[in-house]
Formats: sequence, C-alpha cells, structure tokens
Amino acid sequence: MKLDDVKKIAVIGSGAMGNGIAQVCAMAGMKVVMVDIKQEFIDKGMATINKSLDTLVSKGKLTADGKANVMSNISSSLSNAEAVKDVQVVIEAVPEIMDLKKKVFAEISAAAPADALLASNTSTMSISEIATAAKNPERVLGMHFFNPAPVMKGVEVIYANKTSDANVDLLCEMTKKIGKVPIKVLKDSPGFIVNRIGAPNQALISAILDEGKIKPDGIDMVMKTMAGMPMGPFELADYVGIDVFYHTLKYYSETLSPEFKPGKTLQNLLDSNKLGMKSGQGIYTWEGGKAKIDASAKTDEFDPLDFLAIQINEAVRVYKEKIAASTADIDAGMVHCMRAFAGPFALGAGLEPKQLADKLNKLHARFGLNIFKPEPEIVDGSFKTMK
Repeated sequence: MKLDDVKKIAVIGSGAMGNGIAQVCAMAGMKVVMVDIKQEFIDKGMATINKSLDTLVSKGKLTADGKANVMSNISSSLSNAEAVKDVQVVIEAVPEIMDLKKKVFAEISAAAPADALLASNTSTMSISEIATAAKNPERVLGMHFFNPAPVMKGVEVIYANKTSDANVDLLCEMTKKIGKVPIKVLKDSPGFIVNRIGAPNQALISAILDEGKIKPDGIDMVMKTMAGMPMGPFELADYVGIDVFYHTLKYYSETLSPEFKPGKTLQNLLDSNKLGMKSGQGIYTWEGGKAKIDASAKTDEFDPLDFLAIQINEAVRVYKEKIAASTADIDAGMVHCMRAFAGPFALGAGLEPKQLADKLNKLHARFGLNIFKPEPEIVDGSFKTMK
C-alpha cells in the first residue's frame, strides 16, 4: 500500500482524543468513520468537532464551506467490524485498559482488509502486547497524538516488536499528510520518547510533595516567571488530573524502576478523591477552571535548571537505549509534542557539564533516588557530541 491509497480511516473511540484525531484527518480531506459503543458518545464527539470548527471559522482560519466539507467527510458507526471493512488505516483511541485494547484489536484485525494499518493512540501501553491480539501483527504500530490533537503538531509513530519498516514509513508519510510532524520511535519502551523524558520530573514532583519543605506555589511561580512556563509543574499535575499523574507514575514504577512509585501525598490525594481541576481540589483549590496559587510565593531552594537537568539526563538515557534514531528526533519530539522552546540536547549544548552534573548529584543526595544520578555522558560532557 502507498500513501495515495489511503483514502479512508476509522477512529475507534469518540472521546477527547478520538474526536480530535477524526477532525484532523477529515480536515486533510480523508474520509473518516468515528466509532463508539453508544450513540450518545458519538453525538458528543461530533458536537465537539462542530464547535472546534466553528472556532476556526470565527477566527478566519476556515470558511463556512470548508467547515461543511470537513463535516461531510465524517461518518459514524456503532460497530467496529462494520466501520473497518473498507478502510486503509485504523486508529484506536479507547480508554487505557489493556484488555479493552486487545479486544478491539482482535475485532478490527479480523474485519479490516489484510493490509490495513492498525494503530494505537496509547500514551503508555505496550504496542507489542496489544499486537498479540491481532492478525498480521507486522501492521500493528503506535500513533500517539498529543492533546489537543487538532492543535499539537507532533505525533509519535512507534514500532511494536513485529512492525515492518514499510508500515512505519507509510504511517509517517500519512502523519505528514494530515499536517503533523512524525517522531519515529524505534523501540516499544515505556513512555516512548516524549513522556519518558518527562517521567523523572514527575517523580521529582512527588518527592517534593512528600518532603514538604517547599510550597508548590513557590516552585510554580519560579517556573512561570523565570522559565516562562504557562503552567508550573504542580499546577499542571492538577490540570491533567492527580489520578492520571498517579497511575502514570505507578506504570513507570512497574516497567522502568520502582523508584517511580507514587509518594504518600499523591496516594492521599487520590484516596480522598482530590483529583485537581476535575474535582475542584487537588494540590491546589480550583475555582472557575483556575488554580488558586499564591502569586507572591517565592523560593530560592529550587532552580528551573533542576527540572531541565533531569530532562537532559533522561534524554541521554533514551538516546543510549536506541529508542530514538537521533538527538534531533528527541529534540523535535519535545518541541512539537510538548511545545518546548527547544529540545533537551539543544538546551544542554549551552550549559556547562559540571553545572548539570552538580545539580543532578544534589538532587540525588537530597531525595535518594538513583534516577537523578547523572549519566557518565553528562559528567564528561560527551552528550554534547551525540548525534
């Protein structure tokens, strides 16, 4: 199959990610069938797409006729088997439950054409394990969009252990066709590239909460004012959801290192149903969609470079583990998938290795977590010559 053969796509799931992916593909001129288990879920997804397109029309980025054309490209179905019978690509975007994903892949691989690409939008789960439920596993791969899908430019295209090069290359070409930047992930590893690089910072946030010495407000205000972040790390944890943050760390503790185990503070928040913005209370109190953060809070016990040093260190590990083909791919992933100003290797190029190593050693000594120890390439500065 060639890119020109890709005319119709099925998106399994009409939730926040599914309807966003459907919109992106329909705007690229492809026919899309969006599938869910209840009509009310599909109706909600369609309404979300309609509202998103209305916003583009109001901003002059899309004409009314253009909107009508996009909507005409999208149909719906309550049957996985019926939806995929004549498509070239299937993108699964159902909840992050392995048994559910396997059930979906068993159904779609049996009903879709034998050469159709079957992609999972999972942000954490093993594509290789999902592929065990499918016929022709060489056509199963990851296609990880970032939220919100219509806005974020980067898409991780991920190899499972049996995926063919030709199928990965084809999905990368399709990713470009729908206006996105493909980030090729060579190995099906927890967190892939982008979320993996952020994983140790999640562990740091949990460790700071348990230590209890610094108010989250102080760190968040430093990160907003000095590092120019739209949200501080603790505010972002609340925004994403303490439950999501907790379960992500728990997953990493089971797949990467026990040191990622969520701390007592996160456990208590989860047990108390204090889930952040969605419940009105988490690390912060939320009102009107905004966290109540003490804007006067400051701390000199933390430096934005602490978070950056951890990120650069983990990017070195990702490179050494051959999860990415190049440092340029890693940097592109962070820029296009996380809206970073620059990637870790680009930022690290302007920093002294000793400065980074000292930061990491202090964090290791303070919190006792080996995941903060500097890699040898950080210590000797050779990470700057990685390509």
